[in-house]
Amino acid sequence: MRALEVKIADGTWKPGDRLPSESELREHFDASRTSIREALARLESAGLISRQQGKGAFVERPTGPSAWTLPSAPSLLGEYSEGGRSTLSSEVLRGGIEPLPSWAAAVVGGREEDSNGLGLVLERVRAVSNRVAVHVINYMPSRFSGILPDLRDPHASLYASITRVTGARIARMHRTIEAAIADRTLGSLLGVEPGHPIVVVEAVAYDQSGEPIDVSRASVRTDRLRVSVDTGFDAAGISSESASGRYPTSFHDVRRPTSITDSAPNGTSTSSLGAQA
Repeated sequence: MRALEVKIADGTWKPGDRLPSESELREHFDASRTSIREALARLESAGLISRQQGKGAFVERPTGPSAWTLPSAPSLLGEYSEGGRSTLSSEVLRGGIEPLPSWAAAVVGGREEDSNGLGLVLERVRAVSNRVAVHVINYMPSRFSGILPDLRDPHASLYASITRVTGARIARMHRTIEAAIADRTLGSLLGVEPGHPIVVVEAVAYDQSGEPIDVSRASVRTDRLRVSVDTGFDAAGISSESASGRYPTSFHDVRRPTSITDSAPNGTSTSSLGAQA
């Protein structure tokens, strides 16, 4: 659904265009008929497409914004701090080369050496002042596996490590932010009951050449962590110094979520997400 939504949002498919058939989408994404139909149903419900019996699915002219794209500093959570370290602590739940989900492989597996469906999978829980606030899974090309030793340090910055080890720098991000509720697995990881409201951030990071190098899904407890993003940065890539996040050193009032700001050069606007505990 997200992949189709992006093609509509970026103008690849324009209003009136016919989408590929269900069978073509099944083959492209290596997905079941049920998954394809569910994705199309959600897009239709959102008003992005219409479906006509015997003719297929067609892009609709949007009546309002269909997505919120934040061209902000690379890390939503202020990944960088002084010295390329993060003041969010991380616990790695798993990290290594393994088969990628087909949708992630379609995004980050474009290079010939990554076309075998394998990639680097990194799953972490992240905490502020020892209070778990985020669960995040990153899917990256397998050639990035050299960053894993860096991540033994709980305060290592993922994107700073990618730049140091591989030379790749994040030049552009595409994010989708939506409200959700924690299921049993996420509830256990985040320390909340199933059904607790959370914010889910899905993102694709692109390097200097425009190649997608990271697909991630972060689930955020907004009763513990409030995210602020200053938008606008140099499309040639930004350094850890110019993208430094500003964090409080501790919770001064546990009833208020921590506020985190992603700084970027020439920032022009600020958006906030959050909820009181």
